[in-house]
Amino acid sequence: MNDARAGQLPLLGGNFGHSAPYGFHDWQYLLTESGLLQYDHILAKVTFLIGSVIMLLSLVWSGLLQVKQYKKINHTS
Repeated sequence: MNDARAGQLPLLGGNFGHSAPYGFHDWQYLLTESGLLQYDHILAKVTFLIGSVIMLLSLVWSGLLQVKQYKKINHTS
Protein backbone atom coordinates (compact mmCIF):
# COMPACT_ATOMS: atom_id res chain seq x y z
CA MET A 1 0.00 0.00 0.00
CA ASN A 2 2.82 2.38 0.90
CA ASP A 3 4.39 1.77 -2.53
CA ALA A 4 1.27 2.55 -4.57
CA ARG A 5 2.57 5.84 -6.00
CA ALA A 6 6.29 5.09 -6.08
CA GLY A 7 6.06 1.63 -7.65
CA GLN A 8 9.56 0.67 -6.54
CA LEU A 9 8.89 -2.74 -5.02
CA PRO A 10 9.12 -5.84 -7.21
CA LEU A 11 5.77 -7.46 -7.91
CA LEU A 12 4.93 -11.05 -8.71
CA GLY A 13 5.76 -11.80 -12.30
CA GLY A 14 8.98 -9.77 -12.27
CA ASN A 15 7.40 -6.35 -12.84
CA PHE A 16 7.78 -3.23 -10.79
CA GLY A 17 4.82 -0.97 -10.05
CA HIS A 18 6.18 1.91 -12.14
CA SER A 19 6.82 -0.26 -15.22
CA ALA A 20 3.79 -2.56 -15.00
CA PRO A 21 0.60 -1.92 -16.95
CA TYR A 22 -2.15 -0.12 -15.11
CA GLY A 23 -4.06 -2.45 -12.85
CA PHE A 24 -1.12 -4.82 -12.29
CA HIS A 25 -0.18 -3.22 -8.96
CA ASP A 26 -3.24 -3.97 -6.85
CA TRP A 27 -2.90 -1.10 -4.36
CA GLN A 28 -2.17 1.43 -7.09
CA TYR A 29 -5.30 0.28 -8.92
CA LEU A 30 -7.55 0.19 -5.83
CA LEU A 31 -6.42 3.56 -4.47
CA THR A 32 -6.53 5.24 -7.88
CA GLU A 33 -10.02 3.96 -8.63
CA SER A 34 -11.27 5.02 -5.19
CA GLY A 35 -9.61 8.45 -5.45
CA LEU A 36 -7.36 7.81 -2.45
CA LEU A 37 -3.97 7.41 -4.16
CA GLN A 38 -2.61 10.63 -2.65
CA TYR A 39 -3.20 9.14 0.82
CA ASP A 40 -1.23 5.92 0.23
CA HIS A 41 1.40 6.67 2.91
CA ILE A 42 -1.18 7.73 5.49
CA LEU A 43 -3.37 4.70 4.80
CA ALA A 44 -0.34 2.39 5.05
CA LYS A 45 0.66 3.87 8.41
CA VAL A 46 -2.88 3.68 9.78
CA THR A 47 -3.27 0.10 8.57
CA PHE A 48 0.08 -0.86 10.13
CA LEU A 49 -0.91 0.81 13.41
CA ILE A 50 -4.31 -0.90 13.53
CA GLY A 51 -2.72 -4.27 12.76
CA SER A 52 -0.07 -3.76 15.45
CA VAL A 53 -2.69 -2.81 18.04
CA ILE A 54 -4.81 -5.85 17.16
CA MET A 55 -1.79 -8.16 17.50
CA LEU A 56 -0.78 -6.65 20.85
CA LEU A 57 -4.33 -6.87 22.16
CA SER A 58 -4.52 -10.52 21.11
CA LEU A 59 -1.30 -11.25 23.02
CA VAL A 60 -2.65 -9.50 26.13
CA TRP A 61 -5.96 -11.34 25.81
CA SER A 62 -4.26 -14.72 25.41
CA GLY A 63 -2.07 -13.94 28.42
CA LEU A 64 -5.14 -13.11 30.50
CA LEU A 65 -6.81 -16.33 29.41
CA GLN A 66 -3.69 -18.27 30.41
CA VAL A 67 -3.64 -16.64 33.86
CA LYS A 68 -7.36 -17.34 34.30
CA GLN A 69 -6.88 -20.97 33.30
CA TYR A 70 -3.86 -21.32 35.60
CA LYS A 71 -5.84 -19.94 38.54
CA LYS A 72 -8.77 -22.22 37.74
CA ILE A 73 -6.54 -25.32 37.65
CA ASN A 74 -4.81 -24.40 40.94
CA HIS A 75 -8.10 -23.79 42.78
CA THR A 76 -9.63 -27.12 41.81
CA SER A 77 -6.69 -29.31 42.89
